[in-house]
Amino acid sequence: MNRQRGLRALARSVAAIALLSLAACGDAAAPSASLLPRNTVVPVSVVTQYFPDVTKEASTGPNETSVGKPIASRLVVFSSADGKKKVTLSVDQYASASDAAAAYQTAVQGSKAAPGFNPAATRTLGQEAFAGTSSVGAEMHFGLGARDGRLIMSVTHAGDIPVTPDNSNNLISLGGVELTTAKQVLGPSGSS
Repeated sequence: MNRQRGLRALARSVAAIALLSLAACGDAAAPSASLLPRNTVVPVSVVTQYFPDVTKEASTGPNETSVGKPIASRLVVFSSADGKKKVTLSVDQYASASDAAAAYQTAVQGSKAAPGFNPAATRTLGQEAFAGTSSVGAEMHFGLGARDGRLIMSVTHAGDIPVTPDNSNNLISLGGVELTTAKQVLGPSGSS
């Protein structure tokens, strides 16, 4: 029971730091939300450039912890061969830029309220960006969320990836590549 509770707390923490927390608004992606194409999220070869030990795609599907009501989403979890190092990327697409902005603000507020959350500096990505660390027990996570038009992108690292300036900068750079990739795949009408 305690292990189960710990896993739920870990999932909430990772989602909160990713700015896509159920706790942020309690509003999971609508069942009718479409699944964005897989190429909306970068492949493992790109993730490995920033986190060399992360070498496989562990899972992919809809982002079930989206904030608000996206019209489409995609979440991909990448991991090391032993599963102890994880990088999670997600993209949510909303019907309008104002829907995305409202969801983003709700997620930021939820992240700020998460236990153990500490904001971190980030460079500008998209129209808005927010980053920070969170801890569950002894495990620290670093995450970043950005909004650009109708899109919200998030990226986190967790598990045995330590929170260091280099790893944080790598995650921020990966987030920039991811946001660019999503905008290229979805085109101007998909992101603006």
